[in-house]
Amino acid sequence: MPHPTNFFLPQYQSALGTVVHATPLVELLKRSLPQARVVVASSGLAEQVWQENPHLERLLHTPNPLHDPVGAVRALRAARMFVGERYVTLLTTGNERTKITLAAALAGRSRRIGFAVHGALVQQHLAFDSAQSQIENNLRLLAAAGVPRDPAWPTEPRLYPGSADRAFAETLLQDVRRPRIALATQTSPTQRKSWSQERWVELAQRLRSLYGAELVFIGAPAETEAIDVLRAKISCSTTSAAGRTSIPQLAAVLKQCDLGIMLDTGPLHVARGVNLPAVIIAPAWSPVHEWLPVGHPRYRILKNADFPAPAPDDYIIDEVSVGDVLAATSDLLATARPAASEEGRTPES
Repeated sequence: MPHPTNFFLPQYQSALGTVVHATPLVELLKRSLPQARVVVASSGLAEQVWQENPHLERLLHTPNPLHDPVGAVRALRAARMFVGERYVTLLTTGNERTKITLAAALAGRSRRIGFAVHGALVQQHLAFDSAQSQIENNLRLLAAAGVPRDPAWPTEPRLYPGSADRAFAETLLQDVRRPRIALATQTSPTQRKSWSQERWVELAQRLRSLYGAELVFIGAPAETEAIDVLRAKISCSTTSAAGRTSIPQLAAVLKQCDLGIMLDTGPLHVARGVNLPAVIIAPAWSPVHEWLPVGHPRYRILKNADFPAPAPDDYIIDEVSVGDVLAATSDLLATARPAASEEGRTPES
């Protein structure tokens, strides 16, 4: 039986990590089947992640089916994907919402494979395997679709900031010396992934004194005020990109840095998508394999305690010290090449 060649991916995730962790699926799909045609339909934050992705034939902007299901179906049908040819719909993690599945079903006749709340709405239903990472769960879709995969191929996520995004980053950082260390210090309070403000301040000042590092704070618009409060307590000058970037612009900024020190939060996944080495301050309650790059030489994961979720309401990551972060930073800076030397390199070269 011949392999399918036309593939449609609805991408309407609300969590940044779930979108970024879908990108290896498309890259490996095209690597396995160079003749494959891949269409992604998306909106909002998720659409930003897929911009400039060279593995797509088309990136369709549509209304989000969760907010406007009728408008989404109309836009998908009007797009005339694959012009009447057979195609396969791949439903990745984060898109297992009934309105998204129904929109995919009403967009056109396709074989639907993947994660769904109601298995009857897909021809091949996959249940999330909590023993595997988000990326590996998505890559199970290849086998389900009959697409061969070489297990030796790299499976890192990838973002592709465009020329305007790169120009934005160069302007923002033009007066910022190297080494540039990106700091992602904020996360949702409901996720219990924070590190104390006092430790961030101590770490920032030690990074400047030990390495002469220039510190670049990143974060969402809602985090800008908290980041500014933190920066005011640091005795050395810093730069903030918080609240000033789209996702592609953030990717471009991180690509211009030499190292990241980050909580387990959305910007970390963007940093991973542009090959930025990073020290990750991880919470004790979260399974490390689900979201984080376990065993990858470009990362140091500091998870110094382990207990099952849910975390206590007053939990912060006290078990990771400033000394732990500095030791991991020294290790990575000794082996990592400056970001500028990575320009023009292939993702895993």
